[in-house]
Amino acid sequence: MNSSVLSKSRGNQTIGFIAAAASFSFVLCFQLASFAQPTAPAYRKEPYAIKPAENHSSTQLKDKVDLPDLPSYTGKAKFTNGYVESDAKGGPRYSMSFSAQEPEGQILDWYENVFRMYKWKNIKRDEIHVAATHKDGHYASVKTDHMFTKDNRPLTSIQVHYQMSVK
Repeated sequence: MNSSVLSKSRGNQTIGFIAAAASFSFVLCFQLASFAQPTAPAYRKEPYAIKPAENHSSTQLKDKVDLPDLPSYTGKAKFTNGYVESDAKGGPRYSMSFSAQEPEGQILDWYENVFRMYKWKNIKRDEIHVAATHKDGHYASVKTDHMFTKDNRPLTSIQVHYQMSVK
């Protein structure tokens, strides 16, 4: 056999071997990757059952309400809206919104101090929220959100939620 034909045939075998090894490693990597991928979640065919709403009505508030054992914020805050659910299960539920000029942290510090002064328990706080329960069973939560006015002045939105416990 001619030496040039022999070297071409070995070269083709080498190229064929490299191509086979590369394709095998690609298939192996693909199979390993498919094992590492989580399986697709099973999707519900029917919607979740939603419990019927409690049978109570809400009344729009025209101004802020003084709540037992939770004084109104003393900073530069303006009442924007609110409502009360008088016949809610367990007692009346109040939700009031305010806009304030003070930063969120200062407002949350103020409410956290009020909770401590008025002997509220289980005080929980994070960056935008503080909540507590009262010894009489009331529950209050205050949430803040940073926003801007139309002329780009910073404001803080305050949402006060209060569940009064009636025994």
